[in-house]
Amino acid sequence: MVRFGVGILLSMICGGVLWAQGVAAGTPIVNIAQLTYDMNGTSYTAQSNSVTDIVDQIISLDMVCQDTTPVDVQKGETQRALTLMLSNTGNGNDHYNLTFDTNSSTTDVSNRQIWLDDGDGIFNTASDTQISDLNLSADSNATLFFVSDIPANASWSTTSHGIRAESDIVPGTNPGDAVNLGSYFAVNGFEGGVESALCTYRLIDLSLQLTKTATLSSPQLYIGTTIHYTITASVVGLGTLDNVVITDLIPTGTSYVANSLKLDSTPLNNDPLYIVGNTVTVPVGSMTQTTSVHPVHTLEFDVVVQ
Repeated sequence: MVRFGVGILLSMICGGVLWAQGVAAGTPIVNIAQLTYDMNGTSYTAQSNSVTDIVDQIISLDMVCQDTTPVDVQKGETQRALTLMLSNTGNGNDHYNLTFDTNSSTTDVSNRQIWLDDGDGIFNTASDTQISDLNLSADSNATLFFVSDIPANASWSTTSHGIRAESDIVPGTNPGDAVNLGSYFAVNGFEGGVESALCTYRLIDLSLQLTKTATLSSPQLYIGTTIHYTITASVVGLGTLDNVVITDLIPTGTSYVANSLKLDSTPLNNDPLYIVGNTVTVPVGSMTQTTSVHPVHTLEFDVVVQ
């Protein structure tokens, strides 16, 4: 068996020569030379000895943020995920220790975690797995989630966070660092056995504010008094809130006054569509607030004290 010294191996890696990452580490490359010749009218064949080289393992990996735009978050939200992909671009099985990217802020978010996706690309604590290390075969990849809580007092506009993966096959993180695995070497590629990437959270200071008032039909509240409820929905902050739905309960001890339901002063005239049991549910759609546009929706209905 023919082996290369580590010094020669290092120069070949750094020179970009020889090591095809598509050939699996440990694969023997066998070569036997032949020659033919004629002597006194007779043909002869000669064969050389067998020369065997073993393909070494190149430690190569890649980490890439999968979020093409910042992930919008709000104050006080929990377990918000950033999506990254770790790829084993080397030619052998590898084991990675996973930590947080060293360029990530340690104070902008809290409860930082790393999760492995179950394959659907969507973060879900019921099906995904929290991890701190990962095995990957050559030419394979895995989707990872950086998960954290957004503080209720967050004051940043954007903040970047991510994951760092380090192969533990070769001690050291310099390109060319090598370890003898017995029949072949494992050698750090250009990344030095370490890769990391950052994704970005964007803080959206946006919420919906509800105000409810009650007007009585009599100076005192007693049986037969009509209560007129007014619920006002307005946006706090700048941006768009989608699929806004106003929900209220008809209070115990009262009965709803038929056809009293109004949205923005317009009678809805379809009680069964909006009232089920003692629950009032009225969708109002999207609400977009800008510096010059301040949308407000008002829901009204009456009940009578029984």
